[in-house]
Amino acid sequence: MRKIIVFILLLTQFSCTKHPQDTLTFKIKYKPDTKYNQTTERTSQSVIKYSGPEKSLQKLRSMGKKNPTAVSRKTLTETVLKTGRMIGEDCPVSLEYINTISSDNVIEVPDGTILKGLCIQCSKPVFNSIKSEGQDDKYKSAILQSVQNTYSQFTFPEKKLKIGEEFTVESSRSMPMDGSKIEIAIVTHYKLLSILNNLANFDISQDYTLNSVLINNSFKGTGSGKGTMVYDIANTIILNYTLNTEMEINKNLDSFAFNLNAKSGFIQTTKL
Repeated sequence: MRKIIVFILLLTQFSCTKHPQDTLTFKIKYKPDTKYNQTTERTSQSVIKYSGPEKSLQKLRSMGKKNPTAVSRKTLTETVLKTGRMIGEDCPVSLEYINTISSDNVIEVPDGTILKGLCIQCSKPVFNSIKSEGQDDKYKSAILQSVQNTYSQFTFPEKKLKIGEEFTVESSRSMPMDGSKIEIAIVTHYKLLSILNNLANFDISQDYTLNSVLINNSFKGTGSGKGTMVYDIANTIILNYTLNTEMEINKNLDSFAFNLNAKSGFIQTTKL
């Protein structure tokens, strides 16, 4: 009789034990009538080294160019993203800049700036208006475009994934440089590492392909990125996104050459 009772207890315990989750449907979906508090930290460091005939280097020095030239910057920004009541399949969205701290005291988006728009199917914020005291229309338009570009980078396809599987996102951007323009094609890989307590942990890796618009100058460029992402399955949002990137560019101009090494860091956390 005792053995039967022990067997029943063990069977009950086994049947009540939750099996570890090993699959999920990854999708970004904002909830209507919800406030999201976001903190974003950006860091950048770049070093440019010039090489060539002494006459050319002397000319650069006379223009105030240091060799090497090193620049670093860090910003910490607090924003609040709010969604409104559903309008069909979409919902209104606003983004307010609360506070920004910058290492060089340059604030691109003034505190108190508010952008408004529509969150398409509650997954993709599209901003179409901006209120920013003391700024002209041209500057406000630039802010609007910059913020929209940032949010467009976090547009993801809906994917069913098992632990160990990954999906890729392709994107592009351009970078002006010495009268030329560098086109950068980016392939980002997101690999599901684990699922614990309704949180999914991803590894991020990036591959960069760089091409110069001008073909009459010798150009070589490489780049890559590594990071992590934490996804809240229940609330269908990214709680933490961390990415560190590095690019190296070598370019020959008419009278000298330069090497650029640029590193950047991005950490964004979101709280409901």
